[in-house]
Amino acid sequence: MYTPPVAGSKIIVVGAGTFGLSTAYALALKKYNVWVYDRNTVPSADASSTDINKCVRMDYGGDTLSMQLMMEAYPHWHQWNKERAEMGLSPVFHQTGCLLLCKGDSYSDYERSSIKHIREAGYGHTIQELPTPESIIERFPQFKDAVDNGYKVAYLNTEGGWCNSSETIKHLYQKCVDNGVQFIIGSDKGAFEQLLVEDDVVRGIRTRDKVKHIADHVVLAAGPWTASLLDFGGRLQATGQAVIQFSPPPEFIEKFKDSPVWGGDISRTGFYGFPINAEGKMKIASHSVGYVSPRSADNVSVPRTQVTYQDDTIPVKALDNFRKFLGEFMPETDNWDISYSRVCWYSDTTDGKFLVAPHPDYKNLVIASGDSGHAMKFTPNIGFKITQVIEGIETDYSRAWSWKESNNDVLTSSDGTRNITSKPLTLGVGEARMASKVELKAPKKKSS
Repeated sequence: MYTPPVAGSKIIVVGAGTFGLSTAYALALKKYNVWVYDRNTVPSADASSTDINKCVRMDYGGDTLSMQLMMEAYPHWHQWNKERAEMGLSPVFHQTGCLLLCKGDSYSDYERSSIKHIREAGYGHTIQELPTPESIIERFPQFKDAVDNGYKVAYLNTEGGWCNSSETIKHLYQKCVDNGVQFIIGSDKGAFEQLLVEDDVVRGIRTRDKVKHIADHVVLAAGPWTASLLDFGGRLQATGQAVIQFSPPPEFIEKFKDSPVWGGDISRTGFYGFPINAEGKMKIASHSVGYVSPRSADNVSVPRTQVTYQDDTIPVKALDNFRKFLGEFMPETDNWDISYSRVCWYSDTTDGKFLVAPHPDYKNLVIASGDSGHAMKFTPNIGFKITQVIEGIETDYSRAWSWKESNNDVLTSSDGTRNITSKPLTLGVGEARMASKVELKAPKKKSS
């Protein structure tokens, strides 16, 4: 039986990423004694949240709980922007809108369901439908090539946009510090090695430098590394997703200015992209079944990042998929070299929902993981929901994110945006070998 912490308890949070920092902040506001441990500085160089942007959207198909969580998050994002402005800093949230284009003459089930539930929730004013090719081109002429190649219907959600994810983490870190959260950072002193357990009761953690750290409760929020720290019986798995960037020429930057975040028939293709940022970088990503990097000892997938493998790019299969999709959706990119690429790591659950729950086999241990590629947009408020779990408060969220029976062979998408048609491939093998720098060059340049 789980016993919540009493007022003023010391709580250790393992991991200074999205879940970890948001939880630490929420706990600190309730006057717990909060200590965060991480092996890297904040923001961590190999964290998925350390990026130029992430999508912020309420469009969640039939997953109305995530839609509601995002609706609750928007006021926090706007408040953070006000805080940033008072400090003379740039916004963390950019409300450009999210444009969801569909191939063919009608929406897919994902877009149709999203519109329905958003309207039923009282946010119908945010939906602007573009039901014909002409209406899309009139509003967003930069997507004319996509429309000409079959993307004939779309809608814009004006409430959505993107966040500067690295700056978001920095902003939240400072809020934690300002509210008394203690940070132990470093490859030895901040690196989790194991739990301190007595008769199935967690008493704290031991770090890589062999120092024991005692606490009343421990929250394990290590992102995609979580599955490698304990046996989760297949409930969590680290999967890598491909991300690329272009540095478009000036004429395209001018053409593409004032663009929204976009999805290119995302429930069928998995592809989405972002406006060009202030540094002239345009990011495009794939939300798919992904790739795994199993360790030899137990076959558990552990993130493989450019911190350790500095020359890593993306798998050749992913590269081929990007080029094929963009050749139709945004054919100008055929002339461009990919300027940067990486594998971004998710902590996947089999049902695509978060795993935020007390561990059934250890007292005083709460797991806060299973982002499944959806954590960043909830950064300002997810910690309050996790804190409710820590305090033993039952809610719709705690029930949805509870410890469930696992199915190792099935991976699903909670909202239908992930193009899951097979099992993840193993990085470095066959089609999943890393692409060379030459292969990242423009196809038309390579063929000439």
